[in-house]
Amino acid sequence: MAEIKPDILSALSQNGSGLQLQSLASSLVEAETSGERVLTERRVEDANTSISAMGQLSSQIGLFKAGMTRAAETASRSASSTTSAVSIEVTQEAIAADVSAVVEVMTLASPQVTTFRFAQGTNSSSAIEPGSFSVSAPGWDDRASVSVPSDNATLNGLARELNEIEGLTVSLIDTGGGMALIVKSQDGTQNGLDATSITAIEAALGLTADGSQGTSDADENPLGVSTTMSAATDANFTVDGVAVTRGSNVVDDLFVGHRVTVNSLGTATLTSSESSGSVRERITSFLGEVNALKSYLNTATQRGLNGAEAGPLAGDIAAQSVLGKIRGITTQPIPGFGAEPVYLAELGIMTERDGTLSLDEDRFERVMEENPDIAQALFATQFGSDQSGLTITGLSFAPPKPGNYALEYDPSTSPATATLDGASMNVSSDAQGRPVLSSSEGDTYGMRITLESAAAMSTTVRYGISLADMMAEYSDQLVGAGGMLARRETELAQDLEDFEDQLAEIEDKAAALTERYNVQFGRMEAAIASLNKTGEYMESLMEAWNADR
Repeated sequence: MAEIKPDILSALSQNGSGLQLQSLASSLVEAETSGERVLTERRVEDANTSISAMGQLSSQIGLFKAGMTRAAETASRSASSTTSAVSIEVTQEAIAADVSAVVEVMTLASPQVTTFRFAQGTNSSSAIEPGSFSVSAPGWDDRASVSVPSDNATLNGLARELNEIEGLTVSLIDTGGGMALIVKSQDGTQNGLDATSITAIEAALGLTADGSQGTSDADENPLGVSTTMSAATDANFTVDGVAVTRGSNVVDDLFVGHRVTVNSLGTATLTSSESSGSVRERITSFLGEVNALKSYLNTATQRGLNGAEAGPLAGDIAAQSVLGKIRGITTQPIPGFGAEPVYLAELGIMTERDGTLSLDEDRFERVMEENPDIAQALFATQFGSDQSGLTITGLSFAPPKPGNYALEYDPSTSPATATLDGASMNVSSDAQGRPVLSSSEGDTYGMRITLESAAAMSTTVRYGISLADMMAEYSDQLVGAGGMLARRETELAQDLEDFEDQLAEIEDKAAALTERYNVQFGRMEAAIASLNKTGEYMESLMEAWNADR
């Protein structure tokens, strides 16, 4: 507040009214501005407190999201094999189901190895004719072009060009009795070069149709090419007596969410399952994260009734909304994990009198014995079906709406038709000739269903988002750009700025009032001083008159 100038008012008051004008002006200004100032200062303090508390809430939400992510990613499934002939590992726990199967391996997948030997005296710089040709394998989408440049038309140049082709590994070695070009494919019969490709390589090496294998001839076989080949093989094994063939010894599509590796001939029993103990630990950790956030929110939003201290976010709508969401977690349905939505109470999760969540372990054990997959609703976002023999995927950036959907596939029509939730699907085939059904509209947009056989099918497919993933996504919506808490922090910051502007306006008002009182009191004192001087003059004049008498 601006101070009254004592050099003026004090001097005036000595010859004027005699009042303490500086104190009087200060009191008047304080009376007119103190109520508004105190209220605004309180608002500034409250805004600062709320901003700090909202920042702490955002931090708590971040910790909660990290806890939800850990709960979803923590492994509770173990896979094992009884022998080293076959191994199994979990690759996607979210979609993995229990496995119990006997696998017997008859043959391993192996590559095609084609060796082109050359006459003694050849070396890596031995010349060949420049030119272009193409190679292919049954499993390749297109033929690969090979171009031997004129500036490097040698055995080494050809080996380098062939090595650039994906799916081939090429070596040029000196055997001591001449050079050898070894062309190796990937495992599996579908990856071995076809006969036309091998003939094309021989032609690039100078062996003509009239030339003889292993016989040097300046015109028909100048390098004395001799070709031998070890054919590629597929992995052949049985799963519980059912014959299976794969082009690789590493198989990712045998059991959903698992990788099976065929290591040697022999038999192994593969198992994969979740243990109730590990699932219980995950649930306990999950509940701990929920209880921690709920406890913070209860304290931060308490009203301060009956003598209790009010929380820094008491009455804050955003904080109350988050608390309501967390409190409602026990009654929130989780669709897509069975014929009916799953509720936490089904797992034995209950709310105590103080509002915390706890696990009834006896009930939990009974539920896990009856339905071990029910815990997936907490931790594993996944596609599923009531029928085996199909694989379901979707778009990660645009997942379908959680729920159950009726699938109908009819191969008897021409072309084959399929519907999902009553809407038509696109029907195509993959490289193995299996039907692939794709949805491009509605709640199931992006779902892709691959059938193991072309037989007619009528079943239910589903998609469920786990509660942990739902809570993690909700946390992102709160603290992310444009999220509710982010918007609330922006609002509070704007409120604080407005209150600080109001304080500055009050100070300006006080300064203006002080200046006005300075002027008004100054004029008053000047008038009083003038009257006093006039009175003194009159008194002197009267005294003079009286003296003359």
